[in-house]
Amino acid sequence: MNRASQLSVFADRDPANPILLCDLLDELLSAALVDEATTRIATAPAVLRELPGVRFREARCALLRGDAKAAVDLLQPLLTDMRDAPAGVVHDLAYAQFVQGQFDEAMETLSRVGEQRGDLVAVALLKARIFHRQQQWSAALEVLAPIQDDTRLPEVQGMRALLLLDMGDTARASTEAEQALNGDPDQHEACIVCGTLALWSQRLQESTVTFERVLAKHPESGRAWLGLGQDLMLRGDVPAARALLTRASIQMPDHIGTWHALAWCKLLEGDLAGAKHSFDKAFALDRTFGETHGGFALVHALRGERKEAEESIKRAMRLDPQGRSARYAQSVLLFDEGRVDEAREITDDILARTPGAGAVPADFIFRLREIVRPRG
Repeated sequence: MNRASQLSVFADRDPANPILLCDLLDELLSAALVDEATTRIATAPAVLRELPGVRFREARCALLRGDAKAAVDLLQPLLTDMRDAPAGVVHDLAYAQFVQGQFDEAMETLSRVGEQRGDLVAVALLKARIFHRQQQWSAALEVLAPIQDDTRLPEVQGMRALLLLDMGDTARASTEAEQALNGDPDQHEACIVCGTLALWSQRLQESTVTFERVLAKHPESGRAWLGLGQDLMLRGDVPAARALLTRASIQMPDHIGTWHALAWCKLLEGDLAGAKHSFDKAFALDRTFGETHGGFALVHALRGERKEAEESIKRAMRLDPQGRSARYAQSVLLFDEGRVDEAREITDDILARTPGAGAVPADFIFRLREIVRPRG
């Protein structure tokens, strides 16, 4: 008989004992038996269900079911009523707010954790994840910097690796990821980093295996769906890539890179309206991102809308002089003028400098132009 079964027997014998109920719930949740834990709470005496400890565990059940709103509804009154709320209550409420995209509220909640209380590593990791979503890379790394030795160190190292990757520091990202995987071969963020670096180096078999391994354990990992979708794009399976990237955009609606990848997938299918829609989604997240304006420029250029394309190119180049999409748009305009050699020089340079672009034909943008250009 395992410990959960033993505790179940004891709890059945003494159903009014809150300590036994909480111990049983903890054991069930640690074994991922969320439905059984939920049933236990639902059938417990009403007086026990109102206890803070039981409500806290009911909120954990809600979080594990993916119902962040229900968790907030359960935890917010606990935080309000308890002058010295346990760190677990603070963390779980902040995490539920984070999941709902309430980043400022989550940070405000985390400010309730004192310096000497609770699982400070968990709090630091959550703060880093919030900063990451807000693209405050340095702030996220600063939060994690003091953590050098802990049972959750591989998770900290994996988070550092992902931050460094998104900052463009691939060498340090690779080192951190390797260290994380030495401690935990399945560490989520470290695997994402390794898969992405393999993708950029066109080690497609390695990247595919890595992303599929992540999804086997984390089926809601938007970064893994993104990576696998980009993998399929490089293999030339654009329809399948579009399906995966669409799923990634659902999982990560506030990740600009996902909307850009999906826009490019639609471009490769000749779906200019769909590409424009995806660039619009990216624009709504950040109006100052040069590559998004470059995307608008490319759509205009492919439609033959020269004036609009030139205006978008100017905005894009001002924000990002080396932006890929704006330079592709320039190449299309040059091609329209008959300056074919100059146009091809631009595309050749882009492909030479873009990670993972070797599988893309050098003249694909001009083929696409011929497909989508309205006939006179």
